[in-house]
Amino acid sequence: MSFNVKSRLADAVVDSVLAKPSGSRHGITGFWLASLDRVRHERILRIGTLHGRHFMLAAEIDPMATHVMDRKRFDEYVEHEMLKHSKDKDSYSIEAARAHVQECVEKGRIVVAFRNARAFTEAFKSNGRNSVWYEEDQ
Repeated sequence: MSFNVKSRLADAVVDSVLAKPSGSRHGITGFWLASLDRVRHERILRIGTLHGRHFMLAAEIDPMATHVMDRKRFDEYVEHEMLKHSKDKDSYSIEAARAHVQECVEKGRIVVAFRNARAFTEAFKSNGRNSVWYEEDQ
């Protein structure tokens, strides 16, 4: 089963990860409400249906780094939030990022971490309902 994330903010994360050398392509998708135990057992993460480039990134989920958001890592989360918005046409303030991260921490959201990212160009299926969805591996 694959864990798929589609977001207009994925483009900046994908570019940042693919700019790293192969073998060093680790990162986080962002903050998603999910079952931590379920996500930890997923094999493949695919990010993004953007500008006609379908699922540009595929990676193994990193169960050691996937976690419920921790207040001690607040600055790290804010930095990632700013990265996600780095391609926005309108500026995204640090105050807005901090407020969003604070809300995520309070709600106990999950950080899904990945490793061994690579470009993904194969065909895909979407159920068209959710921005986060699952499909059976083929």
